[in-house]
Amino acid sequence: MSDKHAVYFTQLNGIRFLAVFLVLMDHWLVPTIPFPLGHLGVVIFFVLSGFLITRILFQSADDVADRGHSPWKKIKTFILRRSLRIFPIYFLILLIGGFLRIEPFSQVWKWLVFYMPDFYIMIHRQWIGVWDHLWSLAVEEQYYLIFPYFILFLPRKFFGKLFPWMIALGFCSRLFFYLLASHNFKESAWMWSYVNPFSAIDSFGLGGLLAYFYHYHRAIFLQISEVKFILPITLASFFLVLWLSHLAEYTYDNVWFIVIERSVAAIFSFFLIAEAVAERQHVFGRFLSHSWVDYLGKISYGLYLYHNFIYNYYHQEGNTLWWAISKYMPLFQTNFLNFILSKFFVNLILLLFVASVSWFVIEKPINSFKDKLK
Repeated sequence: MSDKHAVYFTQLNGIRFLAVFLVLMDHWLVPTIPFPLGHLGVVIFFVLSGFLITRILFQSADDVADRGHSPWKKIKTFILRRSLRIFPIYFLILLIGGFLRIEPFSQVWKWLVFYMPDFYIMIHRQWIGVWDHLWSLAVEEQYYLIFPYFILFLPRKFFGKLFPWMIALGFCSRLFFYLLASHNFKESAWMWSYVNPFSAIDSFGLGGLLAYFYHYHRAIFLQISEVKFILPITLASFFLVLWLSHLAEYTYDNVWFIVIERSVAAIFSFFLIAEAVAERQHVFGRFLSHSWVDYLGKISYGLYLYHNFIYNYYHQEGNTLWWAISKYMPLFQTNFLNFILSKFFVNLILLLFVASVSWFVIEKPINSFKDKLK
């Protein structure tokens, strides 16, 4: 296992790969995938971010409390490091989108620039085409801007109480939406609760709780990571909830979809990440540590950011690279590639190429500079 002050965990890139692959399956294999696996992928990212960011902030909090470092300087460094990791290719894709007029960019560009597409979706009660997926990046960025103050200005004795409150707040935000919103609103504007940043706080809170145990109570963390059969049990619970939601009278106005699904996904993610952090070399651990899985995890941010612009089942005509190139293919080839799995792998190759170029040309060089900031 990594030592207490290490920042890099060797198997977490594998978790990133699993999360982004679930999203790709959800957006690219819609007719063949009966369940919304992308929902689980997004929650894994939220819990993982909660774990990693909180762990970094705990190290800064220790420096503030034990060594007299300035909390404001720590926050400045944290935000700068996050910005260097996230902003370059995010704003690159916005520039390209504006130049190519990838609609509805002209209507939503201000919301995208200020990392608020989630609020646009909530206010207008509609998705925003191939820019849809940026809502989750906005939720994470909003979390990054607010959460550091709680860790760096709260006394350490309150850390253990902070995360249960976060978990309760996230759960209750969805529960209140289910109980108080009208049936018509829940059916027509279900995305209101889904992209609401408050509804994701329990996912971040569970990741933070795992970081709290790892950083301050290692024995408890070890007990959590060694619970037998917890991954298949929690994963089966997630699919059971999806099935119960499918059987419900209404597609969206049901407690399984609105309230329970994300909670169960976050609990599964909690134990999944604990297993990866423990870095055991069993079958699953060796898979997560494999070189190609590690590489795909490293470029997972680019994979997620670019994938909708390569292909999206819901936007097959216009605004995607697949739509642009498929028009120039011979008819027999297009028909062949219309087989869902074939189309998936062709677009996957395109996406891997774009994300790899992005990684080596832009992200990796900037990361090298970012890592020098202390």
